[in-house]
Amino acid sequence: MIETAPMVPARPADATDIAGLRDRLAQWMVENGIAQWLPGEYPAEVVAEEIARAEWFVWREGGALLATVRLIWRDPEFWGADDAEAGYIHGLMVAPEQRGRDLGSRIIQFCAEHTRARGITRQRLDAAADNQVLRKYYNAQGFTEIREAPLPPQFQGTAAVVLFEKQLPA
Repeated sequence: MIETAPMVPARPADATDIAGLRDRLAQWMVENGIAQWLPGEYPAEVVAEEIARAEWFVWREGGALLATVRLIWRDPEFWGADDAEAGYIHGLMVAPEQRGRDLGSRIIQFCAEHTRARGITRQRLDAAADNQVLRKYYNAQGFTEIREAPLPPQFQGTAAVVLFEKQLPA
């Protein structure tokens, strides 16, 4: 069994750090030819609005932001007509210097437990269709690829995403 991540609800002061981590990861993606995120496309103001709706969680050690995730319960923007109640994982980010600690798996487990606590037994997420490494990772985490969908217009990194789903035990 994977140990759950020590995630806590994000506070308004976390918005700048979350947006900054996303920009760092987006810049790394651009530099490595991964068409998924672009720097600056997800500003701290948007993160702050989502924090106000209790959608973001953070993992800090010694004050440093190690990882973060956004968990929502509906996602018509990405899922369209297939939108249904589920634990939708977005913005799962691990600081580059923390790679290799299995933090991503622990965050996915945290999201699963948080989702089950709401009486929901389905997790969903998405990844850039051409990001084979991430697709393989999510498959290894027990997610099944459902279908490809167009990327919502406010994002520019890629044209299509793959939608994933995982059934959770009740």
